[in-house]
Amino acid sequence: MNIEAIDQALGWVVRLRSDAVCETDISAFADWLVASDQHELAWNKALDTWETAGVLSHMPDLLGRTEPEATEPFSSNFNKLISKCFGSFWKSLTAVSASLALVALFVVVLQDNSETYFSGIGEYQQVQLEDGSLIELNTDTVVSVSLSDSLREIELLQGEAFFTVAPDKEKPFVVRVGGADVQALGTAFNVYRQGPDLATVHVVEGVVKVSEAEGSSVAAAESKLLLADQAVTFSESMGMSALPVRDIEQATAWREGQIVFDGAYLNEAVAILNRYLEHKIVLADGALSSRKVSGIFSSRERKTTLVAVAQAFDLEVSRQETNWLLSQPNP
Repeated sequence: MNIEAIDQALGWVVRLRSDAVCETDISAFADWLVASDQHELAWNKALDTWETAGVLSHMPDLLGRTEPEATEPFSSNFNKLISKCFGSFWKSLTAVSASLALVALFVVVLQDNSETYFSGIGEYQQVQLEDGSLIELNTDTVVSVSLSDSLREIELLQGEAFFTVAPDKEKPFVVRVGGADVQALGTAFNVYRQGPDLATVHVVEGVVKVSEAEGSSVAAAESKLLLADQAVTFSESMGMSALPVRDIEQATAWREGQIVFDGAYLNEAVAILNRYLEHKIVLADGALSSRKVSGIFSSRERKTTLVAVAQAFDLEVSRQETNWLLSQPNP
């Protein structure tokens, strides 16, 4: 999902909580909401976030009452606000736009049954779903889970997750990530979202189907069936490409609290370690090295791993105010 859209949606939640919210605000919000499907999805996630934090239950009364005892649930106040403020606004919209906006508002406020789970930087979390499936979350990961009578839908918003899927032919299990869908056919697989435009899928057991939602800039949309020990990387700009089998063990080592370096250059090792560190590693001038490092390190004993990597490259590690500095030792 577009991170910018999520930030905008969170901003709208704050704005609509204001005692001074009026027809102009609602008009601008409705225009924003129907401008993109991503906006509706972002609004859903924003509501989830605020509800989880316990904020929506304390929303000020949107009809103008300010006494604490007069506050009502957000959905009730929001519906009343629509009735009060949209009277003249709806008249200025076309029938189609008005219908779309009204449906969207009621859907996102009243029918969002998804649950959001996350892990902090350096954390490992497990999520057991009602159907028996298991989701393991690597460092700094966010997933949204929606289970219905006909579909098990998971959206990987950021980070990396391993899915062990409980078989159910009546309810497909689909992981949405970036511009592709990953459908499980009774399986276990890993998905790493490296950014808005790049993700990788590694299959450990069973079969998965990876389908691009749209074609890339260089090719038409395509689908691939992946068997155990197969992997692909895909991006909206470059499409899909296969990865070597040897990468799968390395890619899933995090489940055991391990980081595997297989001939990694210093900048590559630092990029991987930084995923697990609250205080990031910075390379000092002259610290770049053409040497490589291989080995198995701990993702949970991160300071020990940092020191070990520094020693492997004959570098010194020191703590700065907000980061770790890797530098050449003083002569």
